[in-house]
This record gives sequence, structure tokens and C-alpha cells, in this order.
Amino acid sequence: MELQATVNPFIPVTHQRHLVYVLIQVSAGEGAQQAAQSAVPLNVGLVVDASESMSIPILTEAQFQDLLNKGMAKQKMVDGVRVWQFEVPRGFKLEAPNNLDFTKQALRVAAGHLRPGDRFSLVAFAQDGLLLVPNTPGSEKAKLLQAIDRLDRAKLGDDTYMARGMAMGHQHTLPGVGPDRVSRMIVLTDGYTKEEERCHEWARQAKQDGIVVSTMGLGLGFNEALLIELADASGGNAYFCQDPAEIPEVFEQELSSAQSITWRDVSLSLALPTDVTLRRAHRASPTIAQIAANPQGMALGDLAPAQPPTVLLELVVPPRPAGNYRLAQARLRARPAAGGPAEDAAQEDIVVHYTERPSEARQTDPELMAVVQRISAFKLQNQAMEEVSRGNVAGATKRLRMAGDRLIEMGQQDLGETMLDEAERMEKDGQMSSEGTKKLRYGTRKLTRR
Repeated sequence: MELQATVNPFIPVTHQRHLVYVLIQVSAGEGAQQAAQSAVPLNVGLVVDASESMSIPILTEAQFQDLLNKGMAKQKMVDGVRVWQFEVPRGFKLEAPNNLDFTKQALRVAAGHLRPGDRFSLVAFAQDGLLLVPNTPGSEKAKLLQAIDRLDRAKLGDDTYMARGMAMGHQHTLPGVGPDRVSRMIVLTDGYTKEEERCHEWARQAKQDGIVVSTMGLGLGFNEALLIELADASGGNAYFCQDPAEIPEVFEQELSSAQSITWRDVSLSLALPTDVTLRRAHRASPTIAQIAANPQGMALGDLAPAQPPTVLLELVVPPRPAGNYRLAQARLRARPAAGGPAEDAAQEDIVVHYTERPSEARQTDPELMAVVQRISAFKLQNQAMEEVSRGNVAGATKRLRMAGDRLIEMGQQDLGETMLDEAERMEKDGQMSSEGTKKLRYGTRKLTRR
């Protein structure tokens, strides 16, 4: 494993304290490709929503109008969301896929990724949880393919209790956890869940037991804040599939990443002089998220060579005379994915030069400042969402417009325009759209993705 620290090289000599940004980039180092080819076994728990909303047909506009004209379509509350439901008489044929069809296709993709040394389990949930496959060796993946066809017959009720699925998923992922195996629980849903706090409890328990939770939200009728928080709590990934046709590709991406991991439980610590303070820390990649600013150890998750972690640190440093100074020493610690205890993996000194020359003080590193700019837009979006939750329409509108303008300046035209559209909607209606909120929450997290 290798570590590279990037900092603006000069600090002006003044009588004031300074805010200094430091970009920490982690890479797998030499032998990463060979290590990825001999990847460690995977232990994956698949936890999928089988509530009735997952079976609602995805109609073309012509099909919808035809059913509406025939009196076969009406609105109903499902999982707390008003949706269209269809009453199709016996013998009437309607050729239209649904979320469950694409989920079954994704599970077949998952089966194709399983190797003999891997392990897997499958749980469906709605009002209740249903175990379809207990923890099973990858050599018996035919059991997964057989269970997929039983999802259509899983009558588990109208409501969504995701925590019950996570509890059962945890129970049947746990037997495959080991020091020489990467463990994942993938949770997929299209609706708002009840008992959200219990979902948080199971995510925390999973992390404690060495299981990383990744979440996948389908459509527009789910709580994106919850799914993002669950993934971040254990170092997992959070995916937004507005188009259900994306589900198989997302499954493949998640499994391929998990199977390529070379280092686990990567953590970053800082040895700081007594007059230097760590003010804030953000993970910059694979996705942006704020992390606990603890110099004793900041969890960066697992390392897949194609998606190495990057961290942006904010250090507050004192005024000093001209000269070279070490602001901190950054250290990485991690466990080899193939097994073994945690070890010191890399370290680097973060050194700057205090200067009295204005021309030197103005020099900046373009890559570092680009990351700072993107994380600034992410923070503005988060602040806007906080203002929305407090009912502060003016504050939310102001921050959305600031973030939108900044995104457009950065070349993120589509995301910036969505931000400005939501600002206008917020000012007019006092709320944001479900589609816009999800696009912004998930989109700003990916601003630094290569």
C-alpha cells in the first residue's frame, strides 16, 4: 500500500492562524494487480425487497392510458407513497416488467460471479422476512438460481420492514465471516421502511461483526437519506437506480469491487504538533462523505485497487516565522485481505514552507483545489437539506442556488441545473421533489469520482 499527501506548498507569514487543506491519496501499491487476480473468497448476503410495490408493472405511456381508459388503474397508498395500482381482469394480458423482474435478473448476475470458494445467502422481506437460501458454498450456486424463481411467490405483505430483512440477512451472513474472507450484505428496496432506527442498529451490528453493508434504492419512493447513512456506517456503497434496468449492472459493479479487495479496514491516523488542530475530514473518493475527524484513527473502509480511498483534511495551523515545518505525519494501517493481523502499511510527512513572499503564498496545487471545490459543493447541498428539514425555505433556497452556480462553473451542467430547478421549486412550493432530492444527494457524492 502507498500513501501520497498533497498540500499547497506555501503559507504566508502573518499573525493569524491558517486553514490548510491536505489531500491524502491511498493506492494499493506494487503487486496490486497480482493480488487482485488471486482475490480472497467473498461471503455475500443478498437481502431484497419483495413487497407488493416491487411487482407493480412498469408501463409505457400508451399502456397506462389504455388501462386508465378501461377503468383498470387507480391510486393507492403503498409503503407510505401514493402509487398507481392496476386491477386487471382474468384473461387480460399485460406485457410489462416490474422491479422484481430486474431484481431477479440481477440475482442471476450475482450467481454468475460466485466462485466455488465464495459463500452466499438470500433473504426476501416485506412485512416479514423470508429465508430463501441459508449461508451456502458458491459451489452450490444452483440453489440461488432455483430460489430466484420463488421470489414471485413470496407473499410477505404490503408493508416494508427492512430491519427484519437485515436481521435475517445478518444471521445468515454471519456464519461465513472469517479473517480470510470479504463479507458483504447487499440490501435492495424500492420503498419507505418502518422501524428505521432498527435498520441503523443492524448496520452498526454488521460493522461490528466485520460485515460491510451496501444499499440499493430503486425508483423514487424510498428514503435516500436512510440508505446512504446505512452504507456510510459500515464503509459500504450506496446506489440509486432510478431506472430498474440499471439493477443488474449495479450488482455486477458491487460484486466485482468486493472480489478485488486487497486491503481491509484501512485507517488513517495523524501525528500532530500540539499547536496544529484537525478541524474536519471528508472522504473524497470513491464517494464523498464526511467522516469523524479523529487524529487517532479515521476509518477508510476496504481498498479495491480500482477505487482507492482519498481523504481531504482541514488543518488549523498557527502563525510561524519563515521556514520549513512539518504539520503532521500521516500513517496508514490495514489488514491484508487474505488474512493476518493489522499492520502499518505506509506513512508520509506533511511539510509546508512559511513564506514572506506574496507570489509564493498565492501558489496552489490544482488537483487539491479541484477536490476542495467539489467537496464545498457537496457541503452546500447537505446544508440545504438540513435547512429543508428545519423548514427554513429561504436558507435552503439560498444554499441550493449557491451550490447550483458552483456546479455549473465546475462543468457539472446537469447536476447544477437540477440544483437550480429545485431551488426554484423550494421557493415556490416550500419543498423539493423526490426525484430532484435523490439526484442531488447521490450525484454530489460522486463529484470526485474519476
